[in-house]
Amino acid sequence: MATVALRDIRKSYGKHEVIHGVSLDVADGEFIVFVGPSGCGKSTMLRMIAGLETISEGQLLIDGRVMNEETPTSRGIAMVFQSYALYPNMTVYQNMAFGLEQARMPKSKIRELVMDAAHTLKIEPLLQRRPGQLSGGQSQRVAIGRSIVRNPRIFLFDEPLSNLDAELRVHMRVEIANLHKRMRRTTIYVTHDQVEAMTLADTIVVFNEGRIEQIGTPLDLYNKPANRFVAGFLGSPKMNFLSGRVGSDGGKTCIEVPGGKLPLDFSRAARTGETIDVGIRPEHVEVISPDRADATARVQFTEQLGGETFLYCDVGDAGEAQRIVIKRPGQQRFGDNELIGLALQPSDIYCFDTRTGVSLAA
Repeated sequence: MATVALRDIRKSYGKHEVIHGVSLDVADGEFIVFVGPSGCGKSTMLRMIAGLETISEGQLLIDGRVMNEETPTSRGIAMVFQSYALYPNMTVYQNMAFGLEQARMPKSKIRELVMDAAHTLKIEPLLQRRPGQLSGGQSQRVAIGRSIVRNPRIFLFDEPLSNLDAELRVHMRVEIANLHKRMRRTTIYVTHDQVEAMTLADTIVVFNEGRIEQIGTPLDLYNKPANRFVAGFLGSPKMNFLSGRVGSDGGKTCIEVPGGKLPLDFSRAARTGETIDVGIRPEHVEVISPDRADATARVQFTEQLGGETFLYCDVGDAGEAQRIVIKRPGQQRFGDNELIGLALQPSDIYCFDTRTGVSLAA
């Protein structure tokens, strides 16, 4: 296994800089996930670690050794790509053995390593098939198996599940998590899917426009986002945002929003009269009678998903209404344009600086 350290890594294409001074430490055996929207630089960062892209400035260290100029094969890394990249004219066994044969490893050792990996991934019955006879999930297992047989110090995954359907993605997430528990190899995983990030990672690194926005455990980032970008990226459905102003209600500090006034936690660094962005997670909103509510909203659309109900609501007057989503457990029914009351705990309300997007939590 291995540690990875990034020291002020920068990447430029000509005069255009796409990675802006990224620094990060990955512990031995850690499962770390790079997450962010398309084009944020997470895959470019992964390819620099793999040696597939040159590093313009900064240092990459593996086990304390500078690796900037080392070839990909000398870094002790195995990479699993979004495309399975299997040789169509070879069997599964031959695909998994090919790299070892190129390294002139004894056939008996190759067979041992391939069979061990096939057993780990439960693909023994597929060894004599060709890639054209495999499903997407089976092909991805073979691609992972081809990496396992190399016995790498570090696994790199570049959006490996994005080509699979929803059910297979869930299944493969579990398989990858179990594989990491068994092998305990240092793993860096890239995805734009925040559900994958939340369920797989020991540590999440949120990228945006070539910079790191925040690093932390999944629940730390979910509960204590450093800024509006992180708050809006993690969570499904994503966090609601309303324009608000710090005011007073009966002598108590509150946040004035379209449709009412919300209680303000005194640990929030906001001043009376200040305009702020208010963040509310869909699952934190309680639906109550309008006459007892902090604020009101009108239901515009209801999604019944069986185990839960999503309400798409407008808050505020018709000309200035802002849309929010409310997530409630079970099967709940509401009429179109029905007026409902909203109640929230002060600790469930997030406040962000309107200009910078930085969290105002103390």
